[in-house]
This record gives sequence, structure tokens and C-alpha cells, in this order.
Amino acid sequence: MTELLYQTDSYLKEFDARVLEINSELNALVLDRTAFYPGGGGQPNDTGTIQFADKFVSVIKVKAHAGKILHWIEGDLPAPDTLIKGKIDWDRRYKLMRYHTATHVLCGIFSREYELLVTGNQLTTEKGRVDLNMEKMDVDVLKQAFVKANEIIQKDLPIEIYYKSREEAEKDPSLFKLAIDFPHDIKTLRIVDIKGFDAQADGGCHVNSLKEIGKLVFKEAVNKGKHNRRVYFTVE
Repeated sequence: MTELLYQTDSYLKEFDARVLEINSELNALVLDRTAFYPGGGGQPNDTGTIQFADKFVSVIKVKAHAGKILHWIEGDLPAPDTLIKGKIDWDRRYKLMRYHTATHVLCGIFSREYELLVTGNQLTTEKGRVDLNMEKMDVDVLKQAFVKANEIIQKDLPIEIYYKSREEAEKDPSLFKLAIDFPHDIKTLRIVDIKGFDAQADGGCHVNSLKEIGKLVFKEAVNKGKHNRRVYFTVE
């Protein structure tokens, strides 16, 4: 079982770990602990490097696979039980953290103010997008939501991470602002709480306070089928 360091400290840039096993066919390895985010919830996986002995190898993909966190390596694999030092591509990760927290602010505004649920989202270091179950396209409403989101960001609210049992969390529907459900085998849910504004069940990486996001900028909205409106945005 791999300890997920990023869940308790999203600002951890380097870490020490031990190789639990290797997969020669995939040129990948499993560590006893990792700060590399494996991707999910619209946030892409981390990349970076691993050092062992006198070698540096690139981590090109990280993904949950068959119940394990696999790190795909470009280069030689270390042997099992080797001690390694992992290093996150921090500039890339931090941009994704800003975008991820920005998405939570938008989700909160859409849910609170307009009773809209997010049906999908995807983040990159260049832009973000959210899909909404909006019956009729109304660009003015969407732009208003961005104004309100930026007002919330300017309050620089702190963000707290804590955990609740699934049974306890499901008593509070406001924790679930996506139109999709969490996998039923998850018994304990991680809560990302923007204090005084919005709390959501989420497993990804976030900034510690809202002003780190910067400014949300609405780019465009497009129709993606019945009741589905896709909104693109950037953070500056």
C-alpha cells in the first residue's frame, strides 16, 4: 500500500521513498510512499524525476493501476528495495493546483447561485474547462458567475483538508457538486473545505488560500449537446 503524501501536503516538492516492486513490461515501479499525483478529478498526473544511486530518470506518467500507484519511468528501473528521492515538476503542479481550486470556486458558485451541477471537467497548465447541466445556454449568466467567483477569490479564504466516513459525508449533499458519484468502494472521503464558502469531496491537490489562484478569466462557452454547456477559462 502506497502512502499518498500529496493528500496531506500538496506543497511537498521532494520526498524519499523505497521501491516496493517493479513492472518491467510497463517500465514502471511502485513506491512505499509518493508525492506524485496519479491523476483524477480532471487534474492530470504529475511528472518529475527519480534519483537513485548516481542516476536520474524521468517520471513520465503516474496512474492508479490494478489497485496500485504505478510510476512510468523513462530510463533504467531501480531494483526492488532501492531507496530513491522523488522530485515533482513543481511549476507544472502548482499551475494545476491553482486551476483545481479555481474549479472548486466555480462549482460552488454554479451550485449555490444557479443550481447547476458540473458534469465533467478537465484541467491543463494552459486552461480549464467545466461542463454544466445547463438547460439553455446563457452566456450572460456564465459571465456573472465568473464575476462572483472572483469576488470570492479576493476574500482570500483559507482552505482546510479533512476526512469523513462515507456514511457521514453522504448526510450532507452539499459536499457532492458533481453530477457523477464517487466509487462505492471508497469508505473514507477527503474533504476540501474553502472555509465559509464551499466544501467538496475531492482527492486532488489544492492551494492553501484563494488568492493564490489569481484571477479567473472567462474565455468561451459552447454547446456540447442537450443540457450540456462547456465553459473554458484561464487563471491569471
